[in-house]
Amino acid sequence: MISVYRPERKTKRRRKVLSNAQKRKRPPQKAFFGNFFSLKVLAFIFLLLVLIGSSFYFYLDRQTSSLSAKKENLLLTKARLSAKISRLKSDPQVYEEIARRHYGLVKDGERLIIFK
Repeated sequence: MISVYRPERKTKRRRKVLSNAQKRKRPPQKAFFGNFFSLKVLAFIFLLLVLIGSSFYFYLDRQTSSLSAKKENLLLTKARLSAKISRLKSDPQVYEEIARRHYGLVKDGERLIIFK
């Protein structure tokens, strides 16, 4: 027997029998919007971390500059005090000058006159 092609006649397709787990799957369109939402959340978290990180960086930068300025002031104070110590060690007249100005001491035979 010879078979003849008949385009108007279609064969019946069998429908797949889906299990309950397969029926519960979301359609691809909803899955896309779910992924889009999670992408938004991740972008927001990333932006938040960048902003917090940059503000923390600038805070640390200000602290560093402030501490370096304090360090410079302390180094200058240290230099002045070490110069004063070396003068006190080498010259005894500096002791006498400090005793006269700050403590009002006088030598034997001198009089102290205070003007007000």
